[in-house]
Amino acid sequence: MQQLLGPQMQPLLVTEYNPQRRSAVRYKLQLPVAFYWNDGGEHTANGFTGDVALDGALIHSSICPPVGCDVRIEIFIPSLGLTREQILIECLGKVTRAASYSGGECFGVRGFFDDDHITRRMVM
Repeated sequence: MQQLLGPQMQPLLVTEYNPQRRSAVRYKLQLPVAFYWNDGGEHTANGFTGDVALDGALIHSSICPPVGCDVRIEIFIPSLGLTREQILIECLGKVTRAASYSGGECFGVRGFFDDDHITRRMVM
């Protein structure tokens, strides 16, 4: 489905969209993310979050896992202080949608972030 949203915007191609009410508040955060999936072969890629919620995230990247695929994402939160510490939050989920646009691709992940998937690590 292509749709022009304004004279300055490029067409947005949506691979799949599942309209549903949001069950969690989304936060517009651009954080580095690594993600991993297996669709018959092991894949790893990097990108940035577009938004994050307790029940998932929107990821912008040059490559996207297939819709319906299980994916593990790792979001890296840098320290706001002078320490070299970084917080890593993991989420195991499923790719619910994917879209292409002139600047790249993005995909939505439905999964849950919880305290059991937060670790601290030192950045060298």
